[in-house]
Amino acid sequence: MSDIFVLNFFMMIMISSQSNVPYYPLQIEFIGIVENFETLLIGIFSIILLLLSISSYKKTRLQNILYAAAAFALFAFDMFLELIIERYYSITYPLQDLLHTSIILAILGLFFMSIVKRNR
Repeated sequence: MSDIFVLNFFMMIMISSQSNVPYYPLQIEFIGIVENFETLLIGIFSIILLLLSISSYKKTRLQNILYAAAAFALFAFDMFLELIIERYYSITYPLQDLLHTSIILAILGLFFMSIVKRNR
């Protein structure tokens, strides 16, 4: 028997002994695939919103739209960064949470500026 099989077997025993819910490795893998797919769709949707914002700015020349476009760009960057980190690092990257919350704070600030700032 391989070490991975033995480790997986003992994990199944430990998890099933701690709760009444059976452990299904394929179900957990499926959930991870769905989560990655949703993250990818969110990233693609934010890129579409970015392109629509840039198109709208070219037509109207309103400076506020640039703040929203930058927020959409940061949002797309955050989603794709999350996918890359989860794909290439098997454990959580230590600064991932700090980077994620900093990007979210910047996105909120940019959306706030797009609403509050007056056009010139």
